[in-house]
Amino acid sequence: MNICDFPGSRPLGAPKDWDPQLDGPCGVLPIADAIDEQSGFNFMYSVWRPTAEELAALNSGGALRLGIMGKVHPVVNMAILDAETCRAAALVELQS
Repeated sequence: MNICDFPGSRPLGAPKDWDPQLDGPCGVLPIADAIDEQSGFNFMYSVWRPTAEELAALNSGGALRLGIMGKVHPVVNMAILDAETCRAAALVELQS
């Protein structure tokens, strides 16, 4: 997956007390904050674009896995953005 940057995003870095020696490297993730209309809660959205190989795997019956660090699963949400939405959001894939 390639992380995408977009206008209006802000950089989200390592969590508080992150120790690269113990926890490994932690990059910066461009995110946008938005209030969920149904719950009223803030969501932090990041945007990812699958590679051609990942799309082929998904199209041949593969699946997307979500990993959460910790022991309590937070509220998450996933969606597919169509091409028009991606163009309107001016997504720019970052080099991995």
